[in-house]
Amino acid sequence: MRLTGMTAWRATRAEAGRTFASLAQGLQTPADAPGSECQVRDARAVRTELHRLVRAARASGLVSLSSVVLRLAERLEPCLRAGQIGPRDRALVRRMALQCNRYLEDPTDVRAAAGMVEALASGSMSAAERAQLLQGALEEGTHLLGACSIPSDPAQRRSCDALTGLPDRAALQARLQDILAAAAPAHRAVGVLSISISGVEDIVDSLGAEVGSAIQARVARDLIRAAAPEDTVGRLGRDHFVLVRTGLTAHALTEAASALATRLGRSRRVGPHLLSVTARIGLAMAGPHGLGAAELLANADAALHDARARRLYNTQVFAPHMRQAALRRVSLEAHLRAAIDAGRFELHYQPKLSLCAGRLSGLEALVRWRNGAQGAVGPAEFIPIAEESGLIIPLGEWVLEEACRQLARWRRDRVLDVPVAVNLSAVPLCSRQMHEQIDAALQRHGVDPSHLEVEITESALMRDAGAALRCLGGLGRLGVRVAIDDFGTGYSNLSQLMRLPLAALKIDRSLVADIVTRARDVAILRAIIDMARSIGARVVAEGVEDPRQRDLLAAAGCDEYQGFLIARPMDAARLQVWLTRHRGEAGAP
Repeated sequence: MRLTGMTAWRATRAEAGRTFASLAQGLQTPADAPGSECQVRDARAVRTELHRLVRAARASGLVSLSSVVLRLAERLEPCLRAGQIGPRDRALVRRMALQCNRYLEDPTDVRAAAGMVEALASGSMSAAERAQLLQGALEEGTHLLGACSIPSDPAQRRSCDALTGLPDRAALQARLQDILAAAAPAHRAVGVLSISISGVEDIVDSLGAEVGSAIQARVARDLIRAAAPEDTVGRLGRDHFVLVRTGLTAHALTEAASALATRLGRSRRVGPHLLSVTARIGLAMAGPHGLGAAELLANADAALHDARARRLYNTQVFAPHMRQAALRRVSLEAHLRAAIDAGRFELHYQPKLSLCAGRLSGLEALVRWRNGAQGAVGPAEFIPIAEESGLIIPLGEWVLEEACRQLARWRRDRVLDVPVAVNLSAVPLCSRQMHEQIDAALQRHGVDPSHLEVEITESALMRDAGAALRCLGGLGRLGVRVAIDDFGTGYSNLSQLMRLPLAALKIDRSLVADIVTRARDVAILRAIIDMARSIGARVVAEGVEDPRQRDLLAAAGCDEYQGFLIARPMDAARLQVWLTRHRGEAGAP
């Protein structure tokens, strides 16, 4: 942003005052009543005043202010042509006057003024959408959002993010390279903050894209206002921002990042909704040997990924091992994609026993992957990668098909006749095709729906409760059993649980681990069991490894249990050997 001195600043401020005084006179009548329409006295004078202010703002270097006023002129033009203006448009003018005065009073607001408005005028949205978002932002009393000085060159404008006006990845990387080149001779430190905003997707799913865009734009505004004049801010993705800072020590940069995460994570009101998001930040600094812009951004992204994975802290400083972890994730994703295409997975099955009868009551199907290049890869490592990359959907389809195929084979060969549970990720749960896919798989393999149980974690259930209720309700009507996995680790809405056709609640292993030594955990288990009884669901305890745990669970009224005390997960061939040894427990003919 270029400011041309206090003289031009005061002149523009005075011009703005005259303009809006003239607008107020031209758009109101002495008998003007709230909620009524009024005649435009002189449309030509209104247009002249608006364009005079645009010229004054441009002459003073206030590009953001000129953009705001141009959009106001665009918004009012239909009213001016019609010769009358309604109460909502008059309120828009008044709000715009307040906003422009704020910009003129505070240089920080000038820097953060009108990127969103420029984006709305860029042609990517319909006129109705532009008007709705602009008017909504003004009527809520918020600042218009965006970057400083939207480029006038169309080629440069194309390198800006459409919503906020901030540089996109290509533009930011080019700017960062220039910053590094300028900082190197002066031995000036350059730090990069890679910022992830989580929670926006849930807002979009529940309240709509407009509210999601508004919250992202406000986060962008707060980020811009927190930046120093020499800092650079960019937006690399829907929920991904970058801040480049110079001249700070590593300690000062870390403290600044922590304060920024707190600021960006504060609650914000959008219309009637009070919304909050979570900001996590990865930090990286240019080393003594110098780093290129791409490598520095990659380091900051690696630190960000580590912060998101740990979930204990909102900020994380880059360390070399994180880059290795990032490279491994990239490699695993590539191999995972190839493995899904080739079907190089297998299902292992862990038995569940009835605590009352001691007989086999069911199996849980668990996907396993042995990557030829990197050996066995645990599900705790590859499932999150599959979810982040979208590969969880084809992987889930394979698990479903394989489980149904194996169920049909066991019944045909009269090996066993108990339900098999498969885990359903939150990503495909929200897919409208999930119900149809499960129904088709059951019919394709001739499996009775009651022999398939779908498990979804408590946290996935609450991620989008509406979609979960629709999907799981449909599965219940189909006859498929529904179970809540890892119960006790999240924050379920009990009224929503009552609406689900639940067959089982699976108590998380963390609540089972200490029941032998902690009476409070036993009391919690009893409360969960009583609640499950009230909704007609059986209770399954996971992670049972000690006979004393099993006995306490039985005394508390738990229905089933699984864990290493019974058996570790095993493939289908080894399971049949296990069944032969435990024929009395198998419940099979």
